[in-house]
Amino acid sequence: MKKLILSLLAVLALAVSANAQIGIVAGLTSSSTDVESAVANIKSVNQYHVGLSYRFNIGEVLAIQPAIIYNVKGSSVETLDLGQLSSQIDLKTGFLEIPVQVQAGIPLFGLARVYALAEPFVGYAISNSIESTISDVKTEGWEYVKNRFEYGVGLGAGVELLNTLQVNVKYFWNLGNLYGPDNSLDLSGSYNTAVDAVQNAKCSGIAVTAAIFF
Repeated sequence: MKKLILSLLAVLALAVSANAQIGIVAGLTSSSTDVESAVANIKSVNQYHVGLSYRFNIGEVLAIQPAIIYNVKGSSVETLDLGQLSSQIDLKTGFLEIPVQVQAGIPLFGLARVYALAEPFVGYAISNSIESTISDVKTEGWEYVKNRFEYGVGLGAGVELLNTLQVNVKYFWNLGNLYGPDNSLDLSGSYNTAVDAVQNAKCSGIAVTAAIFF
């Protein structure tokens, strides 16, 4: 019985490895919360993600694609009404992130595949910076960060060509509380509107990703 179980596990491992590929992923991460704004601001987007992915297919329809990436996310609080002043606060946080993408696709003539995707993820912040024009604040420390752990989910769609090249777009919801209302964030003295806006920032947005599998 033990030998039978080991044999079945070996066959399963061979089947999975025969349908598995390692890939390089990279793309842009926009802090815009809608597609129109993301496209309008594409030239000014400087958040990005890059890493390695491992994909294995389950038949012709399903695929599971875990990855490990460095993902720079951010949020911009713009044109705040602070009496007679306006300002902008830029937040950028780099996460070491592990997303697990589940794809359900439709093959097209053996040359391409279109798919919908769901992607839960967890991550841990390893870099952080905040810039503000309110009082020329610029910091790269952790004094304004409440919780470096993140988690969330992304939903989107993509296309795959020749079982090698993938391009997809997704909206992701970051459900963690990076800055939070309970820390000592005070970028602007008495400008409570700006502080509240930063504390409520979730680093959610739109991501466009390309991947090459070998």
